[in-house]
Amino acid sequence: MSPLISGLASVASLIFNAASSGPGKSAASRRGAGATEPEPSTVLTLSPQAEALAGFAEKGILVSQGKLDGPAVGAVGRGGGSVPAGASGAPGGRLVSREDFRDLLARFGATEAQTEQLTAGFDTNKDGSISQDEFLKGLASTKGAQAGSGFSQAVMQLMDQGGNADGTVAQNEFAAFSTAFAAAGQRRA
Repeated sequence: MSPLISGLASVASLIFNAASSGPGKSAASRRGAGATEPEPSTVLTLSPQAEALAGFAEKGILVSQGKLDGPAVGAVGRGGGSVPAGASGAPGGRLVSREDFRDLLARFGATEAQTEQLTAGFDTNKDGSISQDEFLKGLASTKGAQAGSGFSQAVMQLMDQGGNADGTVAQNEFAAFSTAFAAAGQRRA
């Protein structure tokens, strides 16, 4: 092939490639019809309001919603002391058995693998029950640098799948999980 013909073929190839991958073409059509778009991130996050609730948990305050046995619960501190004036709630010393905690996780739609991971992760002293303090520490791990850990992501996934499963844990999803734990603690008393 002569250099002139080779040069013309190269220019024609460049023009054809530029025309077939111009701005009017989508990335998928340039990659081919069989290519799929990348999956969205599977890392869950807390909404700003849910992050505030995780901050309360970090300070040892269990925030719940609605009614338990008795008056409406706003927040319960470690040791059972009510935080807001006039609010009351379950004493912080109450324990939730592994079986009751597994039932709670099942109500939120946990798989068997999630149930094993979360029960082991919350029961940090391995005594067969989850104390309010252990629960609060687990909730607090969903905030900040710890939020990317496997345990924290599993907790957030459970809270989110109990709600709208949109990848962000909202305040009501976070509080629903806290309330379910507080109610489980009251049933044992």
